[in-house]
Amino acid sequence: MRYKSVGLSPVLPRRTLEYLENGAQPGTRNAELFDAACQFRDAGISVEEAETRLIARAVADGLGEAESRTAIRSAFAHTPRQPVQPGVSPVSLPRAGSNQMPGQPAQSRAPRFTPEPMPLPEPVGSGFLQLLDVCFRPDEFVAIAPATEDGEGKIIPKRGVTLTVKQWRKRVESKGGIDKCFTTQLGLFVRINPMRDGGAKNDDVTAYRHVLVEFDQNDKGERIPKEVQFGSIISSGLPVAAVIDSGNKSIHAWVRVDAPDAGEYKRRVDIIWDWFEGLNLDKQNKNPSRLSRCPQGWRTVEDEPRQQQLLAVNVGAESWMEWESSNAPDGLPKIVAGAEFMATPRPEPPQIIGSVLHQGCKMIIGGASKARKSWTLIDMMLSVSSGGPWWGFSTQKGRALYINFELPDFAFQHRLKAIAEAKGITDYSGFDLWNLRGFATDFSILIPKILTRIKDGRYTLIILDPIYKGLGKRDENKAGDIASLCNEIELLAVQSGAAVVFGAHYSKGNQAGKEAIDRIGGSGVFARDPDVILTMTPHEERDAYVVDLTLRALPQVDPFVVRWQSVTFARDDSADASCIRKPGKSAKEPAQATYRRGSYADRYGALFERIEPIEHCAPDEQSPLMLKIAESVETVGESCDFAKARRIFDGLRHHTCGILVFRQNLWQGCKYSGGGAS
Repeated sequence: MRYKSVGLSPVLPRRTLEYLENGAQPGTRNAELFDAACQFRDAGISVEEAETRLIARAVADGLGEAESRTAIRSAFAHTPRQPVQPGVSPVSLPRAGSNQMPGQPAQSRAPRFTPEPMPLPEPVGSGFLQLLDVCFRPDEFVAIAPATEDGEGKIIPKRGVTLTVKQWRKRVESKGGIDKCFTTQLGLFVRINPMRDGGAKNDDVTAYRHVLVEFDQNDKGERIPKEVQFGSIISSGLPVAAVIDSGNKSIHAWVRVDAPDAGEYKRRVDIIWDWFEGLNLDKQNKNPSRLSRCPQGWRTVEDEPRQQQLLAVNVGAESWMEWESSNAPDGLPKIVAGAEFMATPRPEPPQIIGSVLHQGCKMIIGGASKARKSWTLIDMMLSVSSGGPWWGFSTQKGRALYINFELPDFAFQHRLKAIAEAKGITDYSGFDLWNLRGFATDFSILIPKILTRIKDGRYTLIILDPIYKGLGKRDENKAGDIASLCNEIELLAVQSGAAVVFGAHYSKGNQAGKEAIDRIGGSGVFARDPDVILTMTPHEERDAYVVDLTLRALPQVDPFVVRWQSVTFARDDSADASCIRKPGKSAKEPAQATYRRGSYADRYGALFERIEPIEHCAPDEQSPLMLKIAESVETVGESCDFAKARRIFDGLRHHTCGILVFRQNLWQGCKYSGGGAS
């Protein structure tokens, strides 16, 4: 399949257009996709457009859609660079903030340390066995792959052999060297990390211990002398477990990162690439199952046999933690010049809830105890996961995760089923549940675990219910304690890319005399930190609440009223949002409506004001609603055929009386309400 870059050629570099047209070779697919996504980002193309163009290309190359989307969004999470002009080499572009014109010679970007060329040391004796001792544990499996020629004469590694360190040592000592264990003279490779028995893929890695660093050409394609490569590795100060001479142009360094999982491994890889910025590291080496040249293996270069050699072990910092604490970037975004910031448009993220909540932002829902906040949050989850409306707002369909700390499984399932049935939802595939009742702990401990579980980045909405379960030993009335809690929630939103929504209780007492944002209990930080603050305050009328929204990044929304409808709230724009229940006042019953004398509403309104939700489908003869109307009219002694039932229906649903209202795909009486609370 061929892909055309329709409409993109004016802004994308030639290399990216070639990738869109021809794809990437196995082993480079992730790196090529990430690089292309960076070029889309730098050119000011939206992430949505980038996903449309690039996911199709990546899937055609054999990558999964979720994996491709994650790579693209990872690229867009970084600060854009100056875009590459069509037909212009990236090397010839000026750096941001400089006065250099495009096309003029440019200085290469510099690493974050000062590289000093160094002469190559004498090879380490028994290099292969030394590598085993330094880089692996006795019972870990190590994969060795001899090289072979493909049909076109290209040198490629085989899948190879996987043995434990003990087994390799025994075999090498009996044979007289690793080079005697294989007959190839085309090169010998070793995977940089321990593997499962027989494993050769990233999923087979059993310890994320090393990252391979290699660079033998600069960004102009010019060869970098080995002395410069070796000196740069040593000057970097990184904890390098092994330095290997490939036997040809390059030096291989195994940087010891000791990452606990794949997500942290990727983060540390990115730090290393940033540290070596300007030295043109081979971007194919970012995966943990990477092959490196094996010490004491032989290869043939220009008909000359050359041996791959171990040059050094355990140089630089003692550990990754020691190095990162004193040398690595602090993890904060870089300071950006005003002109640079304004030169690249920042696309608005999707609005998960239209006019209310952006993806990647935080939202708090505050209400009195037993104000049905959990019901509201489940309703929100179902609306977003199905793309249906929520309280009159449109939603952007996306995958949702509900993290439940409070309700027993059976109670949560009961509520979920009831709300889904009321909304007409039968497909439960758009969301995930994580029931952590009994496992709640301080969010400083829990949030990193949540991020580890959701590292594929597929969620657009995450709900935490209730928030007080993550307080730990914090005092909800202390600003510093709640600020740290909100920072951890913000970390979840930023690193997951999802909108994070959580509920909180009002303080005790009637809230009518307070500003909306001051009604939430505990520290005032709750009322200042979230991007969206939604409060639900009791209305004068029973089972109704006044909703106030305070929005940081969107135009303000006027207060409105929602009414409880059996298992969900429904918006009632006809109700007066200024009628908040006053202290000492009990809830009123909704005002009795008056209708024009002789109208259908006057004659039949009392029969249908509280009619339960019911389906209406055409033709009338098969409609449950028409049957209900006919039956109800006949109970008061009048005959009612389907034509009359239809006239009554049209009269009762007319906007001038609104006795029959359409909510969540069902017709019901305007005063219908049900029970349930919490």
